Amino acid sequence: MSPSAIPPDINHLDAEEQALIRLLKDHLEAGRYREAQDTAEDLWRLAVDAHKLLWKGISNALTAVCALELGHLKGAQEIAARTHEMLAPFPNRVVGLDLDVLLATMDRFVATGVGAVRVGGILKDEDDHKL
Repeated sequence: MSPSAIPPDINHLDAEEQALIRLLKDHLEAGRYREAQDTAEDLWRLAVDAHKLLWKGISNALTAVCALELGHLKGAQEIAARTHEMLAPFPNRVVGLDLDVLLATMDRFVATGVGAVRVGGILKDEDDHKL
């Protein structure tokens, strides 16, 4: 399957992958970005075809956020730049995730180290989009 052919929902995936995607979303909702990054890596290990590239890119986006949370602004910015290249071939909405929102939020967050705030444990941008 090519990146552009990945469906916007998770119905085409097996039960284990669907459960991991739900877990990933739960981690993101709770602001547990390290755990979300670990879950994206678990999905990467299970994936085949273009899904493998997708999960590597999403893992990379979360690595950028985690690097910034640890105070590594330059490293976060470098990782964010590579993430754009990795996720460029994919449609905006895949496996229940909005990649445009993910990338835009990551960019604002790592551009200066500001631009995103925790609201109830959830990282959000100024437009109230969740990461």
